[in-house]
Amino acid sequence: MRRAVLVLPDQLTDQVGPVAEALAGDSNKAPQIIMVEARDAWALPRHIQALVSQVAAGREFASSLRGRGLTVIQVTSDSLESGLQQLAKTYTIKQCTVMEPASPEDLTRLRAAVAAAGIELNVVPNALWLTSRTAWDEFREGRRELRMEFWYRRVRADRGWLMESTPKGAKPVGGEWNLDHDNRQRLPKGAKVPAVPNFPRSKEVLAAIKDVTPYAVRAFGDAEAFDWPTTRVEALEALEHFCADRLAEFGPYEDAMSTDHQHLFHSLLSSSMNLGLLTPEEVCERALKEWKKRPKAIPLQSIEGFIRQIIGWREFMHHAYMDYWETWRTANGLQHTAALPQFFWTGETKMACVSRVVNKLKRTGHAHHIERLMVLGNFALLLGVNPQQVDAWFLETFIDALPWVVTPNVVAMSQFADLGTITSKPYIAGGAYVSRMGDDCGNCFYDPKITVGDRACPLSTLYWNFIDRHAKALGKNPRMGTQIRAWAGREASVKKAIRARGSEVHRLAQSGEL
Repeated sequence: MRRAVLVLPDQLTDQVGPVAEALAGDSNKAPQIIMVEARDAWALPRHIQALVSQVAAGREFASSLRGRGLTVIQVTSDSLESGLQQLAKTYTIKQCTVMEPASPEDLTRLRAAVAAAGIELNVVPNALWLTSRTAWDEFREGRRELRMEFWYRRVRADRGWLMESTPKGAKPVGGEWNLDHDNRQRLPKGAKVPAVPNFPRSKEVLAAIKDVTPYAVRAFGDAEAFDWPTTRVEALEALEHFCADRLAEFGPYEDAMSTDHQHLFHSLLSSSMNLGLLTPEEVCERALKEWKKRPKAIPLQSIEGFIRQIIGWREFMHHAYMDYWETWRTANGLQHTAALPQFFWTGETKMACVSRVVNKLKRTGHAHHIERLMVLGNFALLLGVNPQQVDAWFLETFIDALPWVVTPNVVAMSQFADLGTITSKPYIAGGAYVSRMGDDCGNCFYDPKITVGDRACPLSTLYWNFIDRHAKALGKNPRMGTQIRAWAGREASVKKAIRARGSEVHRLAQSGEL
């Protein structure tokens, strides 16, 4: 009996971890690789393209490892538990090594499943992360507040990325840590946006669509439009295209929205990283190499903004999830109880921005961070939707959706449901913000400049409704004082009219007439 390595569906890497070690060693002594396709996972409410991506990528990964001389046993079973029992019985597997799952609840389930199958489990650190839990614990020690910015600076300094030496020590290149203030430009009319690479559907993708579809009765979106990397070769191609074609303009327009350009200058690499096809380290190193090669063509704000998304937000959110995932399951500090409107699934609303993003999601499985936070999340927060409903919807509708990334970004950040564990204020905005960052409003039934009447933008109305409802709860928040004082200074008749329109918006949202 050889040693075994269990590869989980989001750990499809041969660059780091136990599989990389197996490939580097004596093939005659290499552990056998075991993988389980669990049909109960296919039945989960997720985007159909996320399910297809996971299944196809797993099969192609297994095939590539066989081609490199490893023994790979991949079984399809009703569940992880039954699959492990099948492996233990059929292949006499008594012990296996696995990288730590990204989510604590997955580790709990895995330990129980392996024990029930009579397999001894050896859990090793997950080498797909840039930073360790020890580094996080050191960062957390003595801090009353957890803020991404300070984590980002620490990790960036430790890595030496975008740092320069001075007589007084290392400092950030350009003198500033964060150039986000330069990354809020609206896309000019007629701007040229490079096309993203197209990945023809392989036989594994087509087979995955056929196999998954009968189980995916609760799935969101369209499988026929699938166009995502499912192999490392394709993922590396996507990385090269981004660095060559879109990195330069990524920074200035990373917050922009467009009705003409589906993905703008975003990398579209999150699904590949979340599957394990790319490591965050190699993604950052490749982007940094491109910037060093073309410093005049790629502005500092672009490379800084991209690196911050990975070593800042991605790593920060994962560590925070490890600490707070149980709290976030029920957190609802603002006491929001409204139901998520049906148009979040159908896209059938007169709100042009929401309709466009939802329909894009159905078609592609992707929307960038501003569309997620300041269109979808913003509307749900202003409407007062139960945060766990919002969280569940985001988990169901994105190609890159996994609990460790969705829940912190939605429950804690977007919906401010824990009242500030990892962020200092609610991310709210009226229609003026959407109008400033994109061109949806030009084709919308609603007017972002008005707050009352049938044509008033729901975001503009609900923005002041939110301030009205939560002025007391947020009164001590220093970043909300200006808005709360502005609302307090409004005439009583204006407040009454906005409250009345707000109630009407709630009714229209729930009835599907908004």
